[in-house]
Amino acid sequence: MITHYEDTEINTFFSQLINLKQNGSMMDHIDEFQKLNIRVKCISEENRIDVFIGTLKDNIQHDVHLWEPDSLEKAFKLARKIERKIMETRKPTTHNYKDGSVVVPSLPQPTRLTSQKLEEKREKGICYSCDRKYTKGHKCVEKKLFYIDCEEEEEKEQEM
Repeated sequence: MITHYEDTEINTFFSQLINLKQNGSMMDHIDEFQKLNIRVKCISEENRIDVFIGTLKDNIQHDVHLWEPDSLEKAFKLARKIERKIMETRKPTTHNYKDGSVVVPSLPQPTRLTSQKLEEKREKGICYSCDRKYTKGHKCVEKKLFYIDCEEEEEKEQEM
């Protein structure tokens, strides 16, 4: 009777292991995988590697599989490296996700400069954007969107 229940328990852990899917970070996933993996006795290292790779997110799974790791530790290391690479190359999102809803950040409105304001700033030698002294290689401290309105000058040129 004990043997019967032991087998069922092992099969339950094996079922949980093969049905595991990565949802969070790689470190959390490896921890979950290892908790189940140490309880499953009857599978080879090669099969453990295949099962682990099969539990990864698709974009990581493909790359780890291409490297053909020959140990579970190498598969873990590769998966962590690939996740790190993906996270480093990912562009920051323009949305903030809160409570399942999408909140679009408020974007600054562009500053509108007329030809008259442009001329005033040129005479004073100040930056068009930040109103500080303009010198070669100047960089504004605060980055903002900036719009120069040159319609008046274009109209005068067309009239001539």
